[in-house]
Amino acid sequence: MIRINLLAERKQKRQKKADLPLAVEAKKPLPFLTLLGIVTGAALLLAVLAVVFLKMQVSDLKNEYTSNQAKIAEYKKKIDEVKKFEALNKAIQQKSNLIETLKKNQSVPVRLLDDISKLLPDGVWLSSVTFNNPQAVIEGVGYTNMDVVSFVDNLKKSPAYSDVYLEETKQGTVEKTEVYNFKLNFKVKI
Repeated sequence: MIRINLLAERKQKRQKKADLPLAVEAKKPLPFLTLLGIVTGAALLLAVLAVVFLKMQVSDLKNEYTSNQAKIAEYKKKIDEVKKFEALNKAIQQKSNLIETLKKNQSVPVRLLDDISKLLPDGVWLSSVTFNNPQAVIEGVGYTNMDVVSFVDNLKKSPAYSDVYLEETKQGTVEKTEVYNFKLNFKVKI
């Protein structure tokens, strides 16, 4: 029978551990409080760095905000100037359109009087002509009622006038001569 002594090996392992140099034995784990202090210090350092970084970013953003506000104020001034110019341009355009319309309609009363004088028969004369675009009102005097009717017919035949309407005729006297006063209105086709 073979006998193995296992206890002897254990003693040899213990002796080998005892023979190791002192430097190896001196390694002990760091105490818990020291480790906790190092971790806390590192966390505080990171927090301080984060706060400084964030303060720098906030400062940059405030500067950017201030410059943007200045730009906005400048742009508002420019927008107000543009609005003034647009309003001025619109007013000028309206005045220009009014002048063009007046120039266009300036010749209408002249043409109206010229046409009426051509259509006026002998024995009829006019006392007033009122033109309110496109409506015209004529008051006048004729020697006979037939002269007045002839004038009205001439106006109705003219293509430049429409809706010719004889409002009234009254018999009257002018310097001891019997005449017919009349009033008629019509629309002028421009």
